[in-house]
Amino acid sequence: MMNLLTSIARMLERKPQWSGPLGQLSENPVALAEVLLLFRMVLADGVAQPSQLTAFERICQRQFGISRRDMPDLHVLLDSPRARSSDVEAFSLLRQLDTKARSTLLDDMMRIARANATIDERDEKMIRRMASLLGLDPGSMPMAEKDEVMTDTPHTDTPDKRPSLGERVRGFLDHHASLSKVAHDPVLTAELLLLARMSFADKSVEPAEADAFAAICTRLLGLNGEELTDILKYLNEFGYETSDAQAADMLADLDEARKREILAHLSAIAQADGEVDERERKLFQATARRLGFS
Repeated sequence: MMNLLTSIARMLERKPQWSGPLGQLSENPVALAEVLLLFRMVLADGVAQPSQLTAFERICQRQFGISRRDMPDLHVLLDSPRARSSDVEAFSLLRQLDTKARSTLLDDMMRIARANATIDERDEKMIRRMASLLGLDPGSMPMAEKDEVMTDTPHTDTPDKRPSLGERVRGFLDHHASLSKVAHDPVLTAELLLLARMSFADKSVEPAEADAFAAICTRLLGLNGEELTDILKYLNEFGYETSDAQAADMLADLDEARKREILAHLSAIAQADGEVDERERKLFQATARRLGFS
């Protein structure tokens, strides 16, 4: 029995042997640090979303030649003592990469973050932190370095139209900024939910009502018009179990001026198509009562 247990123990202690691209990766601490950082991006919000895992796999295939069927072995490698050693020294290792390679790494991290429908605040914080740690802070990069990052092809007399690294990072951080604002503001979410419900109160949305909703969101609430579709998807998910009464109750503690403003927005949508449906009237009156108006 003891010999059997000893044999099993020795088998468990044997170091895995990797071949092909995984073998090359295991012997390259810098590349291993890159993959570890990319996978850290997948886990930035605490959940490995399938869409982000797919983006990670595609990047591994393109950058390191690691196929999807090798993913289980890759995860074993990423949890190995060799990978943990690279993880500890990750940023000193990654600084060995030239500016273009570090820029590509940061671009791939943003690609993983964008693979999820909603960019989490933790994704944004990680991108900001990684840009700084990789020496790619857009605000501090000299112009020559920016130009080097932009250029993927041999120099020609034609100016490169590709956005600079700074523009790409700022574009990432600005992308879905309005959706993030809505998701982190329960009061704004409640108001938008009631506005959307008012648009659908008569079971159809007239163009004038859609225009009124968009105008209120962009001109009065300061949201990005290009994100309204994503915001509506979020409201649909949030509002699945949220009644009109519950949404109105979330607004009850606002000051009177703000509550009157919300009622004015609801009224504008109800009247946008030239007539006020009975269901629209009932929603307006019920909301007004819950906000303290008779």
